[in-house]
Amino acid sequence: MKARIGFGVLMLLACLALAACDSTSIKDTWKDPQYSGPPHRNVLVLGVSKSAANRRVFEDGFTRALREAGLSASPSYPLLPDDGEIAHDRIKPAVAQAGVDAVLVTRVLRVDRNVQTSPAMGMGIGVGRGFGGYRGGYAGYYGSAWNAMDVYEYEVSTIESTLWDVKSDKVVWSGTSETTEPKDVAELTASLAKTLIAKMKADGVL
Repeated sequence: MKARIGFGVLMLLACLALAACDSTSIKDTWKDPQYSGPPHRNVLVLGVSKSAANRRVFEDGFTRALREAGLSASPSYPLLPDDGEIAHDRIKPAVAQAGVDAVLVTRVLRVDRNVQTSPAMGMGIGVGRGFGGYRGGYAGYYGSAWNAMDVYEYEVSTIESTLWDVKSDKVVWSGTSETTEPKDVAELTASLAKTLIAKMKADGVL
């Protein structure tokens, strides 16, 4: 008898495969239609977080990714220490001190916990089959139902990123992205940076 591979097993295999793939997808982007370049080459990375540790991990990771992409970049936390919400009048002097031409501001909009339930493959009643196809009465049906239902829970982080042109003090690019089931802040940052940097380069703002 051939073993039947249920939907849950296929989902598990897909999730394992995701570990080696990008888990970030861009949902929406906007570019200032008035901005014609040149691409920005020196970026200050500013992460918005109530956790000082998370902010540092994010800024260091995104800065490293920008440098690996051939750009100059620096984290903001050495200039704007982790002491809660940063006062508005402290940001511009820090940006001027950094000598950058753009500021990338990123924040988490929300984190959703999604639940997906699906019957195993081959468990549908089918046209004309009805419930009479199950042997053993309700006891037999219960056993089949128990083995058939698969539940998969996963987190989706929705993130907003905006790129500010320092000279004009205006947003030239913004994007909303979703990262599925990040293991930690470092993994989320790596996936997010790879996806966003490629998109911003394609859009001509980096």
